[in-house]
Amino acid sequence: MKKLLGIVVLGLLLSGNAYAESIQISKCFKSKDFNLYERAKIIQKKKNQSDLEKKFVKGLIKNDGWIDNSADWVRNFYLIDFNNNKVSHFKEPSEKTIKRFESLGLSISDEKKSWDLDFVSKDLIIAKEFTYKTASFQMLNFENDTEHVRQEVKIDLKTGMVTETFWPDGSNGLSEKNWKDIFGPESEQYNKFEESFKKRVMAWQCEDNLSSESESDVASSGSGFFINNKGYFITNNHVVKGCKQSKIKFKEEEVNAELIATDETLDLALLKAKVKPKDYLDISDEPPEKMQRIFVAGYPFGKGLSDDLKFTQGIISAVKGYADNSNQIQLDAAINPGNSGGPIVNEDGDLVAVAVSGMSKSKSEGIGFGIKASSVKNFLEVNNVKYSSSSLINFGMNNKKLNKLMEASTVYTFCN
Repeated sequence: MKKLLGIVVLGLLLSGNAYAESIQISKCFKSKDFNLYERAKIIQKKKNQSDLEKKFVKGLIKNDGWIDNSADWVRNFYLIDFNNNKVSHFKEPSEKTIKRFESLGLSISDEKKSWDLDFVSKDLIIAKEFTYKTASFQMLNFENDTEHVRQEVKIDLKTGMVTETFWPDGSNGLSEKNWKDIFGPESEQYNKFEESFKKRVMAWQCEDNLSSESESDVASSGSGFFINNKGYFITNNHVVKGCKQSKIKFKEEEVNAELIATDETLDLALLKAKVKPKDYLDISDEPPEKMQRIFVAGYPFGKGLSDDLKFTQGIISAVKGYADNSNQIQLDAAINPGNSGGPIVNEDGDLVAVAVSGMSKSKSEGIGFGIKASSVKNFLEVNNVKYSSSSLINFGMNNKKLNKLMEASTVYTFCN
């Protein structure tokens, strides 16, 4: 599982895979109900436990709250759909589960929940704004209900654990009475829960990633840019990792590229193609500043949209990246799958950062991250590759000149 999640998913999510339009995280059969687990820990501290409470505690405290549900579900998986910008959770109950519900006078069948894709990085996917629910089971007095204040799902690509959190408004059947039934009507825990705990948290441990292409068939794509006239160019490590042969599109021709060096921590890769580019990017000597205007160039979603180089623009929002990564910047310009490895430049056309990952929100502007130019310089110097720094005096570029520079220096990068 970890190999697939670490190689296939990491590469596909950020590099704009040319073939896999969706990824399936499956075999999600171990679950943990954090609310009930907290309740079990409270009951465990009681001196006089009833037989029912003892059974309840024993069942939930064992294995740190994780329960094997493999007998309950025929299928239980998450689908990450990049075309529709959705994360969906599908569950198909087993015959055993159906009969158990029928014995209680309830019904259950296939269930589907979906969220809008909100954040994508090499280790984490977050989806929010729960959009719909189709569930033909009846439990806690709700059926086919969609009313929630907020919902969120997090998929940890390193561990395969998926955490679903929702904050109910009561209309879905999880009323104040339901919460008191879970925590105890007189418990101090319920009072705390009323303020800060009033949310439902469920987790699933998934054991397999079944992408639409097998690992050996995956062909990833991204963007890159020349840093000198010798054919050396930079992209992200995850764009070329696992490639049998890296290539670039140069003057309408596919040209093989040799992998020179990588840095997995920074997520940088240095390659060389036997070409002589007309132009290349100077690397800025100036540290990035908040509110600084920047431009992002690349090939989002591979060649699926068009062959044209595409641009977004924005400002630097923060001089640290995701999780306060000091090697990155945060920007408000959209960075989509396929932009990975592309240049982020200032108004003078000097490299400020290398695009690495981004967020997207259906109702707000995107958030992106880039690897700082200073980190790129260190990477090149360690590998004894010459580059050009920005001039001391710059007067900026008009749109026509900047577009010409970026067209000549930015390349579509892909591999077999």
